[in-house]
This record gives sequence, C-alpha cells and structure tokens, in this order.
Amino acid sequence: MGNAQKPIVYVFHGDDELAISESIAQLKSRLGDLSTAELNFTTLDGRSFSIESFETAGKSMPFLAERRLTVVNHPLACMQDETNRQRILSLLEELPEENAVVLAEYHPLLSLKERRQGKSHWLEEWGSSMGAKVYMREFSLARGTQLTTWIMNRARQAGGDFDIKAAMLLASLVGEDLRLADQEITKLLTFVNFERPVMESDVMNLTVVIPEGDIFEFVDALGNRDRKKATQVFHDLLANQDQLHIFSMVVRQFRLLLLAREILDHHGGEAEITRRLNIHPYVGRKISSQAHRFSRAQLENIYHRLLEIDYELKTGKMDIDLSLDLLIADIT
Repeated sequence: MGNAQKPIVYVFHGDDELAISESIAQLKSRLGDLSTAELNFTTLDGRSFSIESFETAGKSMPFLAERRLTVVNHPLACMQDETNRQRILSLLEELPEENAVVLAEYHPLLSLKERRQGKSHWLEEWGSSMGAKVYMREFSLARGTQLTTWIMNRARQAGGDFDIKAAMLLASLVGEDLRLADQEITKLLTFVNFERPVMESDVMNLTVVIPEGDIFEFVDALGNRDRKKATQVFHDLLANQDQLHIFSMVVRQFRLLLLAREILDHHGGEAEITRRLNIHPYVGRKISSQAHRFSRAQLENIYHRLLEIDYELKTGKMDIDLSLDLLIADIT
C-alpha cells in the first residue's frame, strides 16, 4: 500500500456507494495477492462496534505484507457518544505506520445547504488537523446529465459503447442505483458482443428493473392524498424488490419532481423538463404531470424528510418499512 508518506486514515463519504466500494477494493489490492490481502484485511461495522476489536485490528502487525488495512463501515454510528468518539480518534492518531484505516460513511457528511452556509463537520476538522496522515474524499452520485455521461464512460472503459438515447433511457430506469447500472451496462454490452453501440431498443427489451410504473403509481397515490393506495403499492413493492433500491427510486422521483416544480414555477413545460433534467420523454411526461399535484414547499419538505430517513436507515436508527409508513401518513 505504500510507505510512511501515504495516509494512515482514509475518510470516504458520500452517496456513491459503488465508488466508495471500488476505492476500498483498490486499497485492498495493494496489500498483495489475494491470499495475502485477506490475511491483512479486516472489516468492522460502526453500528455493531467493539472498540476493543478495532484496537486489536489497528495495532496488529501486517503478515507478509507492508501494511494492514481495516475498514470501518458507518463509523459515525459508533462516534455519536463523545467519550467513544474521543477514544476512537485517539486510537486513529496513534496508529502505527504499518496500518491503515478506512472510515467509510455512505452518505455526505454535510448537506449542500450546510456547505453553502459555510459549515464544516467535526470529522473534517479533525482530518485537517492531522495533515497528510488523513486523506478525505467525498463521492457524490452522478445525476441527470452526469449519470448519462457516467454510463457512456463506463461502457467505454469496459471496451464497448452506448448510443446517447440508450444511456438516457438506462439512466431513467436505474435511478440512482449505480451498482444496478453497472450490472446492466455489462449485460447489454455482452448482448451486443461489444461489436456495436447499445441502442435504445436494446435497453427497452433487456433491462429489467423495478417497474417504474409502480413508482409512478405510488407517487400518484401520494399526490391524491390516498393513504390506503399509497401504502398498498409501497408494500407490494417491498414484497417483491430490494428495499434500498425502492427507497433510492422514491428519493430520485421526488428530487426530479422538485426540479420539475421549479421549472413549472418559471413557466416552463413538459418539453423543457425533459430537456433540462435529461430524462427519457416518457419519464418527462409523467414527472410533469405529477409535479402539478404538489407545491414547491410540499416537495421540499418531502425531499428533506427522505434525506433524513436515508441517514436514519444507514445509521441503523430506523426500519425502512416504519419510516416510509410514517412519511405516507404524514403526506396523506
């Protein structure tokens, strides 16, 4: 993994879980071959954390390698208590140069609003005080035009190509789930045998994700203040699909609705919504229709509540079923 000039603590945070995971995998690959890397790699979870286990991992000497690597997922969950926080930070400051620790927080440390207000997070302040020993990086999800570009770049890196309309449609279907997007890119490139660009028709015929119609139906029920219908559709989705992906689709839907509502408030229409949000025309038509059912203030409140729920889920404070049921009750 390097020498004494390399960071000892890596702080990765943000909502791009795929990029964080790939960065951790890259650090792990520097430990040596697969068998050597496994002997010098430890993963801990801050939501079920033992400081003693962390101390043992952090002070253990590497075996047949230059360094050891310990990854702590969701570290903020175990540092809410001031006493625990200071103890863990002290252990990090005392790490031997042969060890490295990754603190992987799968959401931004601060919101965009807090950034604009000039706020800083205590973990960032600690990292700055440690100088070159701590490396911090935020990984933000690609959204809108960025997601379309991300899909096309990812395809090229894999040795294939995407037509821009195909990339736009895939972006509309996978929402903010980059792992799913990556899987679909590989599948589609394999289907065309890397011999031609993936076209819009390929995505329409081969990509199977959460039926977007169900997500639209869920939001329609919320817009109509139909609690029974919204609850039924939501729990039908939960019964058949991955919970976190459903939640990410709901978050994405309300983010698009908020952006669409802003366009409508400035006298824009469906065509402008489709163009500015860089979404498929079918999605643009549905988003435009649904945005009329909410005021901007309502959408802002819902979106901020969804971000709070996201944080609660990732820190183990709340169950997704209960969180969304409470939100549905509040909206309807």
